[in-house]
Amino acid sequence: MKWRNLTILLLLLFSAGLASADCFCKQPAKPELPSDRADAKEMEKAGKDVDTYTKGMKDYRDCVLSCLNRADNDLAGVISGWNYAVERFNEVKNK
Repeated sequence: MKWRNLTILLLLLFSAGLASADCFCKQPAKPELPSDRADAKEMEKAGKDVDTYTKGMKDYRDCVLSCLNRADNDLAGVISGWNYAVERFNEVKNK
């Protein structure tokens, strides 16, 4: 009975970790940079496109970092659960 409960606990921990590890970060498209023959209007448009890209990349970077942090937390949870399972196994085995 103890093994059954422990197995269920570990499966729940593992499946919860998998569900929270899904990340959907969308990288923005790179802007087209003007050539050396661009006029003032093209330069102005490119400047706005670069500003938009910069903001989008900062959001993308934050999203990726958040995903990495969640993955680290999930990993730590699984390792902690495994260590607990090993400790409990050893306690039962040594009785």
